[in-house]
Amino acid sequence: MSETSFWRRSWFKSGKVWVECDSTGQPIDRDGKVVFAYKKGDKRTYTTALSRLRPVDGSTAEEGAAAIPPQPSRGNASKPSAASPIGSGERSNDEIFGGSRADVENPAAIHLWSDGACSGNPGPAGAGTVLLFGDRRKEISTWLGEGTNNVAELVAVLQGLEALRLPVRRRLVVHTDSKYVIGVLARGWKARANGELVQQLREHLDGIGGVVWHWVRGHEGVELNERCDALARLAIERRESTVETLL
Repeated sequence: MSETSFWRRSWFKSGKVWVECDSTGQPIDRDGKVVFAYKKGDKRTYTTALSRLRPVDGSTAEEGAAAIPPQPSRGNASKPSAASPIGSGERSNDEIFGGSRADVENPAAIHLWSDGACSGNPGPAGAGTVLLFGDRRKEISTWLGEGTNNVAELVAVLQGLEALRLPVRRRLVVHTDSKYVIGVLARGWKARANGELVQQLREHLDGIGGVVWHWVRGHEGVELNERCDALARLAIERRESTVETLL
């Protein structure tokens, strides 16, 4: 007989997930992290802080396959030597489009990290961006009001582009956990929604030569991706926008 555990429906970022819990519905703490999956008992699991989860009203503990917690990610652990193309179907922690691994790791480039958050989809939304250029760092946390997760992801990139001083003479690397963003901005996907916002972004990008797109798997402990997520959620919690430049 296969092992089982309990799962409870919860809100996380843009939608509902299943969180590992005990028989009373209390999430199981594993060294400060809680295991969750997009399908109940799925072997592909992720971890996040309990504070980022909110139980769905009326949900209770349900039996499911036992969880296999993912191994904690390490920032410099065995990165692939070559980039796999976006949409290749190969499951990896990051993928590069329009450039190389050397571009993504180039300290002389401008690095734009972005993430959007939405409580429900649609629901209260926020966008978080971290810009790194030379020894300077700018953090942007923007309250968007009611919106969708895709809008929040797009705005997170847009506000970073708008913060750049033109003309941009250095390589720009955009880091995001949204394949939708990369699809509509770099791969020619047709924008069936958010057309005006996508067009605005494309116009900004047209004035920048040499843009590299770096997709990272969200909620895997990637420091700056997590920071952008925190900035987006902070905007939702406080219902306000902030910009801070750090040296």
